[in-house]
Amino acid sequence: MRVGALIRGLLGIAMVFGAVWLVAILYWRASGATPGTPQIVGTLLVLPLLLVAGVLLLRALARRRKAGHEQTAKDSVAGSAAPQNTTTPVEADRIVYLLDSAAFTRAGSGGEVLAGALLQPQRPSLHPSLRDQMGLPVFAAQVDDLDVERVRAAVDGLLPESGPRSQGFAEYQLRALALLEPVAEDLLYAALPFADVDPVAAPSADTAMHPHAMQHSRSSRALAPAPQAPVLHIRLLLPAHWPEPVRRACLGWIADKAATIGFASGTFRISVEPVAGTADAWRVIDRLAQPDAHADTAPSDTHLLLAAHSLVDELAVSRLDATRSLLVSGHPEGLIPGEGAAGVWLSTQTPGDGREAPPLRLHRVVHGPAGHGRTAGRELASLLQRALAVASLPADDVAAVFSDADHRPSRAIEIAGAMTACLPEPDPVEQGRHLGLVCGETGAVAVLALLAAAAAQATGEDAPVVLASVADGTVRFAAALSPMPNPEPPAAPAAETV
Repeated sequence: MRVGALIRGLLGIAMVFGAVWLVAILYWRASGATPGTPQIVGTLLVLPLLLVAGVLLLRALARRRKAGHEQTAKDSVAGSAAPQNTTTPVEADRIVYLLDSAAFTRAGSGGEVLAGALLQPQRPSLHPSLRDQMGLPVFAAQVDDLDVERVRAAVDGLLPESGPRSQGFAEYQLRALALLEPVAEDLLYAALPFADVDPVAAPSADTAMHPHAMQHSRSSRALAPAPQAPVLHIRLLLPAHWPEPVRRACLGWIADKAATIGFASGTFRISVEPVAGTADAWRVIDRLAQPDAHADTAPSDTHLLLAAHSLVDELAVSRLDATRSLLVSGHPEGLIPGEGAAGVWLSTQTPGDGREAPPLRLHRVVHGPAGHGRTAGRELASLLQRALAVASLPADDVAAVFSDADHRPSRAIEIAGAMTACLPEPDPVEQGRHLGLVCGETGAVAVLALLAAAAAQATGEDAPVVLASVADGTVRFAAALSPMPNPEPPAAPAAETV
């Protein structure tokens, strides 16, 4: 390496001398001048040496300036990675308990399958029929072998004024509902036993009691409030651009499923949350954790969030292409149309011990503005540190980082830089799980699918994981998901002294 640099340097010096000599000799011949000794020495020796010295000086200054910029960048990264809790107060944690989850995406069905697919991601391929405005095939993360006709038969009749002139469901909406159906059924069956609370049976043999005691017992039973069964609050997170009649029909479809599965009319409530993307889904979860956000719910109530989304359709692809949001040639920051459905079953209070699998703790969701350029990774690293500080989790305990980053170079650089600065132990390649690489753009489904995959990872390794959301263009979200703490063993009784 040094010999090559020396040879290149000598060649450069020779070229400088040769160029100066050639210009000087041509000038002297053209002008007819006869140079003296001072002119020859100054032009053919001193001037080339001055030019070589100037070039070397400029290169030295450039190297020094570059080294200064690199040192400044390292200091800023180290400063952002250093603990800043001494000046910034840590927010109070707000825990939501993850009871169960389900997902159905291109990677398969279930959180375990999705977590395994993210470990070795297979990127989407070109769709056989979808085309952009130029007639070229587009990449799409579609789910194969969906039975949309069965769903069409179930939901078309729920639309108001259903008839020959009604628009009906679009193809991408039916695909989203076909993906949602098994997810909703799995979680509704999981939540069904907790919707049935049998009141304690009162003794019927009142004849064996003293009349005064019998009267007192009856008055006590009359004044005691009857135990109330917990209510399951179902929220459908559907794309905001879906027409309102379509969203209402989806609400009725899920309500019919809940009643068919066995939920009584008073044991569940259902509503629709129009969402524009991942940011709205994170805000819904954050509102659930706020203690004063739901005055009409009891502490024992649980919450079921269901999301469905699909962009695998000619109409959806045309909409993306018209807004320059589609991945096409010359636009690497475009999106890959995807589809999927996911759901999470949450509780705001600590669940009982009668469950087969222990729940997980979803700690407070923190958010911040999206960074730009070189600062994006550092700002996301600061957000991840906030999430860990809120949850009181050391960075060394984190088993993996789940994100919704996709193929876009800006998102890949941002999440890799944040993991390197904030979590020095995890390898960004080995321990990063990025949903968008496999599933493309899935809207609000990405949030719930990330929770399902992260829950499977945290349960399997019995270790906390971190979730980072970089899909939105203006805001970033982060949260920690950790197993329940192990119960402390009872203290040994003190030895008695005589």
